[in-house]
Amino acid sequence: MNETYDLLLKSKAKVLAEINLRINHCLIAHPSTEVRTISKVFSHPQALAQCRGYLQNLQVEAIPTYDTAGSVRMIRQRKLRDSAAVASNHAAQYFKMKVLVKGIQDAPNNFTRFFVLGKARSKETGRDKTSIIFSLKHMPGALYEALGEFASRDINLIKIESRPTRQLIWEYYFYLDFERHQVDKKAKEALKGLKGRSSFLKILGSYPRAEPLP
Repeated sequence: MNETYDLLLKSKAKVLAEINLRINHCLIAHPSTEVRTISKVFSHPQALAQCRGYLQNLQVEAIPTYDTAGSVRMIRQRKLRDSAAVASNHAAQYFKMKVLVKGIQDAPNNFTRFFVLGKARSKETGRDKTSIIFSLKHMPGALYEALGEFASRDINLIKIESRPTRQLIWEYYFYLDFERHQVDKKAKEALKGLKGRSSFLKILGSYPRAEPLP
């Protein structure tokens, strides 16, 4: 998701919808490979982190790559018989590889959120969320006062995280999701108040709250 936020920070695209998809990670290798012969496992850092417990018990070297399905393709193309990848069952079928073990993620309820992007704006539905990015001046109480714009209007915050802006030392972007559509009266007031306290503010979009898919 951090890569998506970075893209949205620079893009004119808006978030139109979200999808919460259950992720079932598999250990995938060449048809002739057995679990006991594996010494290295490749995958996206997030997938490796979600399977950390299993991989530690397997006593293999976890090596980050650019994506999950790409790791399966790499093992196939390079004919790495002592290696495996963490990816979906679909990736194994597509590249004609073998699923050694299914469901190796540490958490049984493992979901990943995906954004649907576009140029339009989603209409208000009554069960909406809004995602924003903002930065603040480096001073005591700045974040407390910024979040107070939502608390004082009884707006529930769903998620907040921070990442360095990479422009100035100790300056951060805050990624925040809150309940209500951006056209809602109280949401408008909160965003106006936040803008007055922020050195930067971008509304990524408002969209219907998604339910987890099976």
